[in-house]
Amino acid sequence: MKIAQVNVYFQPFMVGGAEWYVYNISRELVKRGHEVHVFTAATCNGKGAPESEIIDGINVHRLQLKLDWSYRIKIWDGLSEALGSQHFDVIHTYDYAQPHSVTAVRAGEESRTGTVLTVFDVHSMIPRIWYKNLGMKVMDGYMARRTLPVASKVLVRAPNLVAPLLEIGGIASKIRVTSSGVRDDSLGEFDGAGFRKRNGIEGGPIVLYMGRLNPLKGPQFLVEAAPHILKRFPNAQFVFVGPDQSGYGEVLRLRAIKLGLRPGFHLLGPKYDFEEKMAAYASCDVFSLPTSYEGTSQSIFEAMAQGKPVVSTSVGGVPYQMTDGVEGRLVPYADVEELASAIIQLLEDKKLSIEMGIRGRARVMSQRYSVLTSELEKIYGEVMITN
Repeated sequence: MKIAQVNVYFQPFMVGGAEWYVYNISRELVKRGHEVHVFTAATCNGKGAPESEIIDGINVHRLQLKLDWSYRIKIWDGLSEALGSQHFDVIHTYDYAQPHSVTAVRAGEESRTGTVLTVFDVHSMIPRIWYKNLGMKVMDGYMARRTLPVASKVLVRAPNLVAPLLEIGGIASKIRVTSSGVRDDSLGEFDGAGFRKRNGIEGGPIVLYMGRLNPLKGPQFLVEAAPHILKRFPNAQFVFVGPDQSGYGEVLRLRAIKLGLRPGFHLLGPKYDFEEKMAAYASCDVFSLPTSYEGTSQSIFEAMAQGKPVVSTSVGGVPYQMTDGVEGRLVPYADVEELASAIIQLLEDKKLSIEMGIRGRARVMSQRYSVLTSELEKIYGEVMITN
């Protein structure tokens, strides 16, 4: 098959889980003999990349932006023409509420090409300040009705997203629940000790956060929980890995200083190299993502792949990824005491932590990209047959 993937960013701009998903699923499709073309923005935060190149067998096409207001409000120059200039068997786009997805599904409709739309989360469900949430509801109402009913298939990450999508224009017969995933080699062995040494992390145990440094992801609650954990484990190390957004890393750093977390507070920035990222998971004793909302979290699956117990929040699609008391602990969002208590429990009870890690690793076996790609190929085949 000749497949077009359309996403706001791609290598080298790996902003979040969507970018990693597109990259990893594209790699797997190429391995299976498919011709994959990724269409993406040419710039990110003022940085540019080549107009075209081949990465791991993936044909990457980067388009200039005529309008760049925010991550979600971008107008691409020439996307419709680029998609129409080649005959694709399938056009697969990501995020129902972005202009590039409107263009992609329209291009598919005009060329009688099957289209697949992946939805990672419903934007108006994410907790935000009221005026921002109002804007997201307006965007949901406008953009969703131009993408969800038009796409041949709509793939969602968790069952809890189906009902909200139906409310904003989704069609039940088109919606399919398909999981996020992990690379098969995520289950391999990685140099956790080397990661600690390279980043000057001494002492332990290690509590790891991996994700965007954004208040919606909840890293501030792990910072606030740290003093409680240090009372029981004075040498505990708190490691934060992920790209900074709007200077929030500095907010966390200043708060850590005020709480006296130095030298056990480590703000390491993003780790885009796969081996180094997985080594970060291998280095930790507990992985924590105290997020306000997730469709599903790739970082949770990756931590589970490394056999690590997870402490996260019972929000969004997270309870569909893990079960409280089985692969880790789920706590209420923004409850610092419960967060600290759950982490302390897992640090104290090594046997329980190991058992949870083993169960998490077993659960993630079905989330490998080699498994998920087979399912995606079948969906592509259905789209090709019906269009």
